[in-house]
Amino acid sequence: MDDAPIVFSLDTRSYAASEDPEPVTLYIPHLDVYRSAADAAANREGMEIVETLNGDDDLWLFAADGSPLEAHFSQEPHFNWDRDRPTYFPGVYSLHPGTGGNLLDAIRKVIDRNKELAQGVRIEVAIPGTNEAAKRFGWPDTVGMKEGVERSLQILPADMRARVVFVECTVVDGTLYYQDAIGS
Repeated sequence: MDDAPIVFSLDTRSYAASEDPEPVTLYIPHLDVYRSAADAAANREGMEIVETLNGDDDLWLFAADGSPLEAHFSQEPHFNWDRDRPTYFPGVYSLHPGTGGNLLDAIRKVIDRNKELAQGVRIEVAIPGTNEAAKRFGWPDTVGMKEGVERSLQILPADMRARVVFVECTVVDGTLYYQDAIGS
């Protein structure tokens, strides 16, 4: 396998931690590991990035060394409401070195949102259940992706690596699905 530049995408998953009348929400950092910036740009829609910039979403992209990446759009994402049936264009962008916090700081921020529950929060990391799922992340097959993910996670300090829970993903009818890692 070659040494293509890895790209991490980090977003936050939220789960109800209890079924009390006032439920507690857990915020879980979720990492996807793409084989290259082109693979990340092909699979993370530009609208997610725009919504993050507007404060409505939480998708961040990082280089293999954990430094931030930012999207440069050649075509902005948009909705077209001028027709009988609205259409959506996800945008076209490329990733370039950015400014701001690094991957480790971003993961810590998500974990720290959990206040007194932060100590027990895990970090979800996607691994493929099928070759088709691995190819969604730019990897040739499940073995190549699992090896690449394991190698890329060496950027995390030992205390964060101890929090990692692998979440299997599969593709069904063209849609990527993640297994629920809570409780595993």
